[in-house]
Amino acid sequence: MILTAILHGLLAFAQQPHLNVADAAHLKVDRQTALDGGIQWLVENQAADGTWGSHHSPRPIEVLCDVPGSHQTFRVATTSLCVMALEQSGSQNKHVGAAISKGIDAILAQSDVKRPSGFEHYTVWALGYGLQALGEHLLKHPDDARAEQIRKVCRRMIKRLGVHQCLDGGWGYLSLDEVPTFQPSFTSMSFTTGTMLIGLARAKAAGFIVPEQMVKRAVDSIARCETPAKAFTYGEIWRMNPLGSVNNIKGAACRGPGCMEAMALFGKRWSEDRWSGALNALLIDHTRFQIAGLRRPIPHESHYGVSGYFYLYGHYYASLAMQRLSSKERRRFEPALLKAVLLCRQPDGSFWDYPLYSYHKPYGTAFAVLALASIAPQSKE
Repeated sequence: MILTAILHGLLAFAQQPHLNVADAAHLKVDRQTALDGGIQWLVENQAADGTWGSHHSPRPIEVLCDVPGSHQTFRVATTSLCVMALEQSGSQNKHVGAAISKGIDAILAQSDVKRPSGFEHYTVWALGYGLQALGEHLLKHPDDARAEQIRKVCRRMIKRLGVHQCLDGGWGYLSLDEVPTFQPSFTSMSFTTGTMLIGLARAKAAGFIVPEQMVKRAVDSIARCETPAKAFTYGEIWRMNPLGSVNNIKGAACRGPGCMEAMALFGKRWSEDRWSGALNALLIDHTRFQIAGLRRPIPHESHYGVSGYFYLYGHYYASLAMQRLSSKERRRFEPALLKAVLLCRQPDGSFWDYPLYSYHKPYGTAFAVLALASIAPQSKE
């Protein structure tokens, strides 16, 4: 059985389009061309029910994902990211507005996702990104005719996050205990906790009551994951191994900006040097380790435990962190961010970093559009 799984993994890897940047014309475009192409791909690839992504896969091996619950949560989370991307893209195209509205309808209709098993609670991704998408939409469109329904769904999501909060105060997406518990008792993940906090911050900005104790426990959990090397361990259970594998700064570079941004939204004050250090680790010093993990189908198989799905996620949060820098310092990092994001661009205008059923192009393109939209137009590759 193990040999079969390894062979399937090797076959899946062999079927992936490997990185070959030498003559790839679709990687050598300017920011606006890449941004426009990503927006167009999202508009053209929205499903009839307003969602993005599906369970369909052309590969013989995939990440464990129980049906129907985990796929429902992946679809809601992916749809929320795509709505966020289109709303923040700056596009005035009428088709973009229509896609956003259909996406909001889909989130509202499908947001009551369920945890499919004791092992998997990917549910948190739908809750965190759903809150962020709906919260940002209300801030931008307070007079939306669906405002009351949106508020009702957001209040339910906040309550559900309380149920899914781990005993250590953060949020994770898997329970590896031999006996999974109703409220997850296995370790939280620092970056998952950061994602949930950012969603809660958007909801709070939109006027929702967010329990202070929930937030404090989550912020404290991330703080306990910080290492002397100014990185963040993958989760609390790995705090005693701060230099090992994925906890090493070379494996943790994609987590830093998101964890710091989440804590900053709830009162943590970081110096500009600390923000710059986190961005420097991701975009300059340890870039090669993040690139080495791109599109490899087996989680954590690359150097320092890096997975491809760290990549665009981390660069999106880097784009948020960059907004906290002085204009001069931000301009220093923007070309590196642009170059990093373009590395994931496909000939059809989409972006992806990790093969995941049929969710990878929508979520990857959404992260890329969000990052590209934050870069000043004059920045060059």
